[in-house]
Amino acid sequence: MDMSNAQRRVGNQRDERGIALLAVLMVVCLLTLLGMTSMHLAGQEVVGVSVLQEERLAHHAAESAVDVVMGWFHDPSLVPQEIGTTWFAKRFVNAQGDPSYFDAEGRAQFVGTVAQPDMVFDAANPQHDRLLNDPQTGWFKSLKGLARILKLRVYGATRPGLLCTVEVTAGAGKAARVTKTSSVEFGAYAVPTLHAPLQSGALGSQFSELGAGVVFAHWGEMIVRGQAHFPKPSELPVKSALAPVTGQTYDEMGQRTDRWFNIKIGGDARFAQLPLEAWADVPLNLQAHQEPIPGIQVDQWEYATLKRMAMQFGQLYGIDRDGLLYPGGVIQPGLGRPASEVFASRGPGDHRGLVFVDTLDGMPPRLDNLGSIVLEQDYAEGIFIVNAHVLWKAGPAGRAVPALSPPPDGQHSLGARIPVHLSGIHLQGVLYAAGDVRYAGHLKVYGGVVAQGTIADGTNGSSTLEVWYNHDLREGFVQGLPLVFVAPGSWQAKL
Repeated sequence: MDMSNAQRRVGNQRDERGIALLAVLMVVCLLTLLGMTSMHLAGQEVVGVSVLQEERLAHHAAESAVDVVMGWFHDPSLVPQEIGTTWFAKRFVNAQGDPSYFDAEGRAQFVGTVAQPDMVFDAANPQHDRLLNDPQTGWFKSLKGLARILKLRVYGATRPGLLCTVEVTAGAGKAARVTKTSSVEFGAYAVPTLHAPLQSGALGSQFSELGAGVVFAHWGEMIVRGQAHFPKPSELPVKSALAPVTGQTYDEMGQRTDRWFNIKIGGDARFAQLPLEAWADVPLNLQAHQEPIPGIQVDQWEYATLKRMAMQFGQLYGIDRDGLLYPGGVIQPGLGRPASEVFASRGPGDHRGLVFVDTLDGMPPRLDNLGSIVLEQDYAEGIFIVNAHVLWKAGPAGRAVPALSPPPDGQHSLGARIPVHLSGIHLQGVLYAAGDVRYAGHLKVYGGVVAQGTIADGTNGSSTLEVWYNHDLREGFVQGLPLVFVAPGSWQAKL
């Protein structure tokens, strides 16, 4: 009896161990299954995150390529040699005779279609792939291999009045497995051009006791609508095709010559207060009495247009009768700043952009609403539209800047322009004044100076203003003013 009970207890214990083992095995199987499922889901999540990251890379790469193409419009030196400047230069002439992206009927120079674009580069072509994606010399090497540009196309815009469509396809990931295509349309601003480095309503003053100051240009013309006063004819630079192209001032030259220098005067020209006719040695590059026939024209940078551009992407300042400037055009006590502080740049590359100084009453300039400012900063870089009179005092040193001469007559390529080093430059850009400009010291400019009033010596005959012309201004390439813009609502992501 006892033996039978013992045997039953042993059997029950074995049965319980078997059930427990089975339960353990089932739990292990379930845990293994859950682990494998979790690993699978985690792997899918990693793949999903990787694909999402590659999509973002491809999208950003396409947008970056569009930005690069926009840069080609704004700076001819950035356009790759393989493209040349043909497509990005202004190929038409508008009603004012200035270079334009549009013909007289308003048709843009880009006329291609999606199927037949004006310009196309495809990475499927090994030569194009090298141009687009070479890590050392490719146009888009800034992507640093994170993505590749697969196709670049430029063709006509779909909306009238716009310039072109830029379409870029970029790929990211292994073998560029993820691709994104971005399409955007560009419009173009009507940027004013500058045809001559020195322009004024009058030059010098008949009331100067010591004679006129020295105002001369390099690499371009001087245009004076009215009367002009000069020192002796022997000090006047002579135009010569054999003149060297250097950064020297006229005082530093053994013989004052320049390849592009002409003087056109609408009224009388006087030397040392004597009329032109009293001198026998006046150079032939001075042409007086040009009005009314054949006539001369000073560039008119339209007040309302430039004010609107300054409000959109520049800086607008109001002015009080003390010559202090106020951001936003609103005169508020205690917030005025000296003009020299507003204009000053730390050095080349510190560009102030478009700076617009308004009239006293915020209305188009007249003789009775022009304020006065004093400039005495060492260096300024920008486009300064001043609806006021200006007294400009030379800083102590200026800055050294690189420059490019104009191309020889009949040539237009960037390679035909001679690189020159200019020292002691006080302004790189344009000073456009609605009133008079008076200068003190030896001021040097790379760009242009325009006064609707008089340009005159502010020190009674002992100062000098010399301007080296930036030929890009003739083409409407005005640093600080954008040439093209992204048309609102034109960004599209294509499949």
